[in-house]
Amino acid sequence: MLVTSVEAKVVGLNDLKAVAEGVYYSPHPLPLVDSSIIAFLKDVARTCSLGRARFCAHPSPQADQHDMLIVTHRDSYVTPHRHITKSETFVVLEGSADLILFDGAGAVEKIVRMGAPTSGLPFFYRMPPRQFHSLAIQSEFLVFLENTKGPFSLDDREHASWAPTFDDDGNGKAYIAAALQRSNVT
Repeated sequence: MLVTSVEAKVVGLNDLKAVAEGVYYSPHPLPLVDSSIIAFLKDVARTCSLGRARFCAHPSPQADQHDMLIVTHRDSYVTPHRHITKSETFVVLEGSADLILFDGAGAVEKIVRMGAPTSGLPFFYRMPPRQFHSLAIQSEFLVFLENTKGPFSLDDREHASWAPTFDDDGNGKAYIAAALQRSNVT
C-alpha cells in the first residue's frame, strides 16, 4: 500500500476562512495551531454576538470527525442542550467553567467545576448522547477542544424546551446563574 505524506502547516491568520460569524476553517489538511490562533479567537469572542469563536481543524461540516478549538467569553450563554445520537469530548486548555448536567425536565443533576490540567480540577469529559448539559464560564475566557462525529446536522442537537433559547442571552445568563445558586455553587 502506498502511503503519501501530507504537509504539516502552521496556520496563520491569513489562512483562516470565515464560514459564519466566529467560525473559521483552514485549507491545510494537517493544520498546526499556535497561540496566535487562540489570541485571535479571543479577540473575535469579545465582539461576536454569541460570545464565542472556533477554529475547525476538520475540512468541512460534512467530515466524519469534527475537531474544534473553541474560545468562549464569560458573558456567553451556553444553552442547555443535548446531542441525540452523538457523544462529544471536551478538554479544557485554559480558564475554568462549571459543567452543569440536567435531567430531562430541567432539574440540575450535577455541577462540576472544570479547569486546565494545571488547575487540579477535572479538565476532560466525554458527554454521552441524550444528556442535557451547559457551561457557566467562570474565567474571562474558556479555551477548550471539542471533538465529535460528523457530519454536522442541526437535527442531532436539541435545545432544552425548559430553558431560554440560544438567542435570549439576558434571560439565559440569569437562568444559568439561578441554576447554580439553587445548587449552592458559585
